[in-house]
Amino acid sequence: MFCAISGEAPEHPVVSKKSGQVYERRLIVKYIEDNGKDPVSGEDLSVEDLLDIKTTPGTVKPRPPTMTSIPSILSVLQNEWDSIMLETFTMKQQYQQVRQELSHALYQHDAACRVIARLMKERDAAREALANVEAHIGTKAASTEGTADVTMDDASSTGLPADIREKLEATTAVLSKTRKRKPNTTAEAVQTYTQRKVFPGLHAARSPGISALDLDAKNGLVLTGGNDKNALVFSQSEEKVVATLKGHSKKITHVAWAGRSEEAGQDTALTASVDQTVKIWTAGDKANHYQAAHTLSGHSAEVTGLCVHPTKDYVATASMDSTWAFHDIETGSTLMTARSDQVSNGYSSAAFHPDGLLFGTGTTDSAVKIWDVRTKDAVASFEGHTGAVKTMTFSENGYLMAAAGENNEVSIWNLRTLEVVQKLKVADQGIINVLAWDQSGTYLGVGGTDIR
Repeated sequence: MFCAISGEAPEHPVVSKKSGQVYERRLIVKYIEDNGKDPVSGEDLSVEDLLDIKTTPGTVKPRPPTMTSIPSILSVLQNEWDSIMLETFTMKQQYQQVRQELSHALYQHDAACRVIARLMKERDAAREALANVEAHIGTKAASTEGTADVTMDDASSTGLPADIREKLEATTAVLSKTRKRKPNTTAEAVQTYTQRKVFPGLHAARSPGISALDLDAKNGLVLTGGNDKNALVFSQSEEKVVATLKGHSKKITHVAWAGRSEEAGQDTALTASVDQTVKIWTAGDKANHYQAAHTLSGHSAEVTGLCVHPTKDYVATASMDSTWAFHDIETGSTLMTARSDQVSNGYSSAAFHPDGLLFGTGTTDSAVKIWDVRTKDAVASFEGHTGAVKTMTFSENGYLMAAAGENNEVSIWNLRTLEVVQKLKVADQGIINVLAWDQSGTYLGVGGTDIR
């Protein structure tokens, strides 16, 4: 037998009724007087709960030693040793208790951190949803006019009103006189083009990629749309992002500068998205502060075309729902909607003719449809492409049209003879995403996925 406190064979062993442990009587009595509990189980314990253990052979208690002899000194040392053992045992118990309390506190701290992180994530999601809702319903200034959200149900079914037709025809008369004044770019000048600057990391890294871009040469601004559902206004002079346009719920497909709000000192920006809406952004009271003045939500599928009319007062949109529409930028109202029964799978691209009276749409059925904007009548059709017409553009002189399908081939059409002038095989692999003529109508820029 060994004492549970000192770990030595007891001279006067006793056993606890509560825990069944064996103790040295003098040690357990001291512990009971100080604490009143069993040192092992922690239960309430009194001296009456101790049972003496009779051993064989019996021991005779020596006479009380005196301090004047070696036995007395040994007895004192024994008492000191017993006290140290009792204190050590108590410290072990306290250490174990503190360790358990610390472990519990650390567990509570970790749980609190997880709850805080979840709440912050939910808060950020709620803020983003609130921003999308506010941008969708428009600002207070636009709502007072009653044109913040516009559908195409009330659009004209017979064409544009007479006053708008006259305005478009007057613009065409002015533009047609200036076509001969377009600069003539030489091949030597094109060969001297070099990269000036690179601005990486404009959009979020979690959804990388710029899906649309437009330049405002007058104010030195670049408008980009990305897969992160945001549009950015980048200043070339300051070399930084000066405004972020948030409001779309899906990636942006097209962006454009309207270039008409000279009084505010900023251009009106337009963005189209896969979320089936087009937003018109106007400059606010503060510099480089844009707000969604109008939201065009009449399409029932992805918006694949966004073209500003040469008057800078109107914009045309095309969608995968097989409709294209003509809108007023100032009021955000839809003036006309056109739907073709011959187009079954929707429009994949769109572009305005330089004179503003013709509007071209590329279809997913490998054709290009030309429409008269004034009457929304189909005036021409160009077929022979492969797959959906991904992009199309008209030359500045108004005589040529370039369109590209999904076979990496560009077809150049003569609008006067309605025949193919030339076909260009740009690359063996990849997809052509964008085409653009230079001002002279001599050179054609091609952008695609082959990194050139």
